[in-house]
Amino acid sequence: MPELEPLNAVSLRVKNTRKAVGISQKKLASMLGMSQSTIARLESDIERLNPSYRTVFNVMDALQDATMRTEKSKILGKLSSAIMHRHIIYVKPGDTVEKAVKIMKENDFTQLPVLNSRRGVVGTINEKRLLKITADSQKDIADIKVNEIIDPALPQVDQDTEVAKIRPILENFGAVLVMDGSQAVGIITIYDILKLL
Repeated sequence: MPELEPLNAVSLRVKNTRKAVGISQKKLASMLGMSQSTIARLESDIERLNPSYRTVFNVMDALQDATMRTEKSKILGKLSSAIMHRHIIYVKPGDTVEKAVKIMKENDFTQLPVLNSRRGVVGTINEKRLLKITADSQKDIADIKVNEIIDPALPQVDQDTEVAKIRPILENFGAVLVMDGSQAVGIITIYDILKLL
């Protein structure tokens, strides 16, 4: 059976965690339906208070939830420039479909941005279109150019766009391009956001 944490250690942990997440004793008490004096005694005179296990558990649980919300808020407040991949894997309009398919297979991508030589956004190619082309076309895919099967571009955001604004876009498109003016300087995928949360 694991050894129980000493009460004075619990008291210190409650106090330090509460301060770290920026919650006042009054707010924590309100969240739990307790009095502020109970929280104050929990932090400073816990042995005399002699709280039940359930009380301590509820306080620690509320502080853990607050910590998670604080961390999530920090993540969602980050800027796109802080989490984007600066190395964009893409194809040019004049590249062959064969090249695009090879890149997508090697990187396990379902779509690829199409950029021009100045990294301006031209469009996107995706696996659904590629499958249709390879099934329907009489031509060898080595002869088909990317610009013949291009789809609309991925959504684009500025470098100072917050992650909170990007997340709903990613739910529909899977990736966004990060722009500096008319030039693509990075890409963010839904997996980049999931890794942060």
